Amino acid sequence: MKKRKNNLDEMQEQELLKIEHNGCWLAFWGLLAAILVQSFLFGKIDFRTMAGEWVVFMVLSLYLAVACVRKGIWDRSLKMNSRTNFIAALIAGAVMGLFNAVMIFRNYHKPVGTMLAAVIIAVITFVICFIVLTIMMKATIRRKAAMEKEPSDADEV
Repeated sequence: MKKRKNNLDEMQEQELLKIEHNGCWLAFWGLLAAILVQSFLFGKIDFRTMAGEWVVFMVLSLYLAVACVRKGIWDRSLKMNSRTNFIAALIAGAVMGLFNAVMIFRNYHKPVGTMLAAVIIAVITFVICFIVLTIMMKATIRRKAAMEKEPSDADEV
């Protein structure tokens, strides 16, 4: 692959990185908002109506997760521990439970069934999210340790 000449100085390069960073997160949260709004507006979730947004959102999410793990980066402000994973999974479970409760109640108008379904969805989301975060945390710790490991004398030749 041919490397192009960079016409930017260091300050411009940093500014471009900030712009790209903000654009990435704007796209991420914008796609999530678009998916949620379409879900509320169209009632029953039809994959065909939001397939494009969903695919781009998932590709972006996977890219960010894999790239961060490969570079040994967890988060700028959150600590890499089980407590953080527990809280994040709890929030994800609560949000998914609430979102699905609204959607289910809107479609079927059965309070007891809605609550039961929402609790089941919240618990499943919590468990899956906690497991995935724990696996990613361990992979990040291993990758970070491998990157920080001093090269041996035999490797320097």
